[in-house]
Amino acid sequence: MKKTFVTTVSGVTEPDIIKSLAEITRKHGGEWQMSKVIKLGGQFTALFEVAIEAESQPQLESDFVAHFPALYFSYALVAERSPSAYQTAKFVFDCNDRPGLTRDIDSILAVLEVDVESLECHRLAVIGMGSPVFSSTLTLAIPESVTSKRVIESLEGLGDDVRVSQI
Repeated sequence: MKKTFVTTVSGVTEPDIIKSLAEITRKHGGEWQMSKVIKLGGQFTALFEVAIEAESQPQLESDFVAHFPALYFSYALVAERSPSAYQTAKFVFDCNDRPGLTRDIDSILAVLEVDVESLECHRLAVIGMGSPVFSSTLTLAIPESVTSKRVIESLEGLGDDVRVSQI
């Protein structure tokens, strides 16, 4: 019987690391259903959803560690969510940066029961602004009971300088 789990791997990046991880997965009959990779400052983290026969998972995990002893691995079964209960939407969020901003964004989304699927943040210096600008792209899983308009209005309620748009 096949099972699906998420593997998280992190450590110092090296050439062809993602290709090698995928090859080891295929060697054990596994398939990546979805993956996300980020590299930053010589480090990388990858998350990939693997579908594999249940009896093959322990050997796959052992092979990952044997081939990459310096990397950190963790595994979690995929939590099933009713696909009809959520809609996915993507937003851009821009404002002047300030302490606690990401915490405030997270608090608003929690109140709305919105799940963050993906969040990419940047803090940028803009000549003549005097303070850094915070810019982020969010992919959100929004419950049917919440509209995208409500998400935008709630986030823009964080301040007069906040601009949120759906893309």
